[in-house]
Amino acid sequence: MNITIKIHNEQGLSSYTSPMVSIIVATYRRNETLRKALQSLITQTYSNIEIIVVDDNADINWNETVGNIVNDFETSDGVEIIYIKNKNNKGSAETRNIGIEIATGEYVTFLDDDDLYLPDKVKKQLEHMIQEDSDFSLTDLWLYDENGNLIEKRRRDYIKDLTSDSLIINHLLYHMTGTDVMMFKKMYLLNIGMFSPINIGDEFYLMQKAIEGKGNFSYLPGCEVKAYVHSETDGLSSGDGKVLGENVLFEYKKKYFDILTKKEQRYIKMRHHAVLAFAEFRRGKYFSMTKNLCLSLIFSPTELINLFISRK
Repeated sequence: MNITIKIHNEQGLSSYTSPMVSIIVATYRRNETLRKALQSLITQTYSNIEIIVVDDNADINWNETVGNIVNDFETSDGVEIIYIKNKNNKGSAETRNIGIEIATGEYVTFLDDDDLYLPDKVKKQLEHMIQEDSDFSLTDLWLYDENGNLIEKRRRDYIKDLTSDSLIINHLLYHMTGTDVMMFKKMYLLNIGMFSPINIGDEFYLMQKAIEGKGNFSYLPGCEVKAYVHSETDGLSSGDGKVLGENVLFEYKKKYFDILTKKEQRYIKMRHHAVLAFAEFRRGKYFSMTKNLCLSLIFSPTELINLFISRK
């Protein structure tokens, strides 16, 4: 399908025969939210898209559930969804890599199976990447609670300098993440090795690889995604898995301390212990929560207060 995008730039109005965008949806133990996620994809204002659902349930009953949801969309809306079933559970990172490898689009983006795209998400980010000649791009990230209330806006106002050295420091400090709000050229994803086989913080490591790959990065302010924060979860993003992943990530960040100022190092330590405090609070380990909260206060009390205010 050939679609023409018109972009205004310094040379005037330019037209591009627009490429296909592959949208990869890795799914695990979701049904109604998966249905809503797919609905948000078929209503995109940019129509030259390829939807790839990779089912990581490795369970015959869940495979049937996901397969029925995919079939419902193909039957009622005339859309084609590529549906892949993993024989064994592989985790989010490797599951997304399967989608990347079979994608036929020149550009690749992602949608979590419990989040939504707003109608112009693909169109706006693709136009931006074409205009900036980007290898990878990022937008802001809006977070919502389970009732649909906006609870946080994660703006990337700190992105001023697009050099790799500056970007890696910003990423270490603030986490330039959110798979929903990332878009890549497929060839660049392949060149940097796609997602590392790590299921806690996999998007952090992907962005780090993308920055250090020295591809052309661009930032598009604003957000066309609804990402949901769940109050109750028994997945890898909570409990022992969250604590383990955070500790591994902190040790990884320490390898970069020689390029950071003392203030930046204190901020990373503060954030680390704040994350641990919240994780321990969620699983009822209040002694450990208090210990980490105190450590966070010691490293940077002002920044801790600012972090709590921004994240409610």
